[in-house]
Amino acid sequence: MGSRLVDGSRTVLDSRSLAIGLALVFAMAWASPAVALDTIRTSTGAMAGRVTGMSATSVQLAQGTAGTTKYVPVNQIQVIHYEGEPRDLRSAKAQMAEGKYVEALAALQKIKEEPTRPEIQEDVAFYKALAASRLALAGNGKISDAGRMMKAFVDANPKSYHYFEASEVVGDLLVAIRQYGAAADYYGRLEKAPWPDFKMRAAVATGRALLEQGKTTEAETAFDKVLATQGAGEAARRQRVAANVGKAAVLVAVKKPDDAVKLVEEILKQTDTEANPEESPLVARAYNVEGAAHRQAGQVKEAILAFLRVDLLYSGVPDAHAEALANLVELWGQVHKNERANRARQTLQERYPDSPWAKKAAK
Repeated sequence: MGSRLVDGSRTVLDSRSLAIGLALVFAMAWASPAVALDTIRTSTGAMAGRVTGMSATSVQLAQGTAGTTKYVPVNQIQVIHYEGEPRDLRSAKAQMAEGKYVEALAALQKIKEEPTRPEIQEDVAFYKALAASRLALAGNGKISDAGRMMKAFVDANPKSYHYFEASEVVGDLLVAIRQYGAAADYYGRLEKAPWPDFKMRAAVATGRALLEQGKTTEAETAFDKVLATQGAGEAARRQRVAANVGKAAVLVAVKKPDDAVKLVEEILKQTDTEANPEESPLVARAYNVEGAAHRQAGQVKEAILAFLRVDLLYSGVPDAHAEALANLVELWGQVHKNERANRARQTLQERYPDSPWAKKAAK
């Protein structure tokens, strides 16, 4: 009997000791300072830790209790989510990735209290400027206002992981107002990035700017430079597709529409927007080039079909959509479909009121 009492007492004591030990562990955990977890999403997955520094080329991420630091190259980063970032900022980042720039800007404008972390302050400023720039380039906002915002970001944040993308966007905005010399300077900054795919992006942007100036030979040279660059990975492959779309546009500019259509057909065989939604802007641009080529060849029905694909399938690519609508206004008129022409004009003027395409269609 006594033995049983002793064994029972030990069991009770062991249970109490375990409970006290667990309580102490939880108390210590609650008493210790919280460790912020940031998440970097890359082209190959996601990693968590604490962002402890960054430059234009890499982001430092401390991981684990041992303080292991990873240096994540910027060209691999898709997005960074910071611990404690406002919910509206997180929402805006998702909307930006989907091309919902109006919704993203509206979410960002809801952020009234300035975040304490510098990295989060930087993100708010960047995404506000980026959303405004994308909208302005599509004809929904003033280029000058967006340009001031993005240039201010570039000037103030040369060590931001957004620096190269921001520089490219400033270049695009300058091209939109025909300040080609200044745009070349910003594209030159992008070209100085250490990765082939960024250098290819710079050359594609330069080629498009040269083509807008009517410098077809120089534009073709820029696009050929991209195709000759030995860059691996999906990002580099997309830039080669973009360069081929540029070359097709050059063929239209030098009045070789049949060759342009053949090249676009080859491009479309190499793309899959269902598997790779990020290719949608390239495909939309390719269909616009195809439409322009058919118009040049007097093939009105084929031109309508090409631009109609952009209107129906790629309306989420604002600049390409505005161009397609402007062409449809004229083409529907040519085939005496005035109701459809008026509908295209109304959509163009409502969605992209500041676009040069809207101004052209209003004449």
